Amino acid sequence: MDEHTTPLTLTEAKHLLRRTSFGAKPGEAEALVGRTAREAVDALLTASSTFPLPNAPSWINDLVPARTASTEVKAAFNLNNTVWRVKLTEGWIGQMATNRMRERITLFWHDHFVTSYKDYTYSAWAYRYLNTLRTNAFGNFKSFVHTIGLDPAMLVYLDGNINNGNAPNENYARELMELFTMGALDKNGVANYTEADIQEMAKALSGWVLQTSTSWNARFSFPAWDDGNKTFLGRTGEFGYDDVVNILFETRANQIAHFMANKLVQEFVYRVPDVALVERVANSLIASNFDLLPAYQVLFTDKAFFNSAEMGGREKSPIELCVGHLVEMGVVPVTTQTNYIRKAIVSIEQNLLDPPNVAGWPGHREWITTSTLASRWSISDQIVRRFLTSQQIVAFAEAKTPLGSNYAALDLAIGIANHMFAVPLAWVEVAKIEEPFEGDLLVNPLPDWFLSGPEHERNLVKMFLIGLPWYEWNLSIGGASDRIVAYVIRLAQFPEYQLM
Repeated sequence: MDEHTTPLTLTEAKHLLRRTSFGAKPGEAEALVGRTAREAVDALLTASSTFPLPNAPSWINDLVPARTASTEVKAAFNLNNTVWRVKLTEGWIGQMATNRMRERITLFWHDHFVTSYKDYTYSAWAYRYLNTLRTNAFGNFKSFVHTIGLDPAMLVYLDGNINNGNAPNENYARELMELFTMGALDKNGVANYTEADIQEMAKALSGWVLQTSTSWNARFSFPAWDDGNKTFLGRTGEFGYDDVVNILFETRANQIAHFMANKLVQEFVYRVPDVALVERVANSLIASNFDLLPAYQVLFTDKAFFNSAEMGGREKSPIELCVGHLVEMGVVPVTTQTNYIRKAIVSIEQNLLDPPNVAGWPGHREWITTSTLASRWSISDQIVRRFLTSQQIVAFAEAKTPLGSNYAALDLAIGIANHMFAVPLAWVEVAKIEEPFEGDLLVNPLPDWFLSGPEHERNLVKMFLIGLPWYEWNLSIGGASDRIVAYVIRLAQFPEYQLM
């Protein structure tokens, strides 16, 4: 390991929370300052992995009406099914804003073990799929691979439910190796498998079927399974589903560990992975027999994770942008807020439970184009202006104003900016405001530390005050929450705010 052992700075604490937890609530990063990365990460992982799962909705066992059911009964089920999908997605967004690290890591696995709602269409399967991701996200990767392949959403999405021994379907076998476990090539460019391996593995994976009129779960049908000998990855036998997973991890453990470590580093650190960090994460997977918690611990405590060059080096996904607004302002969302965010993220091309293809969302720089940037600005405006209450705005400002501050306007404006940006404020292109500060500055002079400090801080304060004398600012004046809203929205329109 190359662990970051020095006490966390405020910048490092914010970085940790941005990358793993959709951002930092007011005061949250400050509470981590002085702790080691190991102490902070262990606390986050323990809380995330042990937090109770959301209560299951009442509808998850309501089966599809029989073919003989009336038209009215079928129509009612279809309408409910649509409503359930909306409620499930909104509930997930709410969880992202509260049980944040667990849901951020669950989102990663959704983008890894991809399925698409428009292919499987039933909300009961969407719930089971999301629950599969959540319950395995902090467990063992080998067990995760075993479980996800029998998840009904996955069986439908990659045609496992029609993989019959008499007519094998290769879709899941191919993606299991190419995208879900080890990739087409190892780290040295050598092929990890052949087309013959895919064909033979598909036979071993056959036999799993779905029957929605009787159960939402998959069942094994012996007549649909190829019970003959198969040869793949150097092994021969009358293999079935369990054997496929076992053989994968017995014969390709190093390749799987490297592939998954590379993907974790790309997701949480930088799109061009640090080779040495990938090796350290891969080694932790091998050493723990593919337990995921040790891999997360290595990843999030490594010096490379806290490299200053990586801070602000990733573009926010739509979900990170929208949920990030709630988190950084300390808001526990209500239904109207999660409903808007559900719609907003779709408009900027991230539809939960429906990635564009089996490879998931392109991510990174692909998130931001000239058209989506304008939409992002509009969405940030809507979230902060329309969907946050004045009480939530004032509570945020109170949390960002030091207790007993003699310069509340200055401390608040600079504090909010430091809180919202992942890059140093000196890097943000704040336009110079030529107009002087308003009011009687002889009787109420600005402090020397402010006048002799960075120019961008003075411009930020002017941007916040908009002509109000600095000494007249307090949270009790008329329009206080509107002023904070306008300032937050203006900061969110800086290009640098799209970085994390």
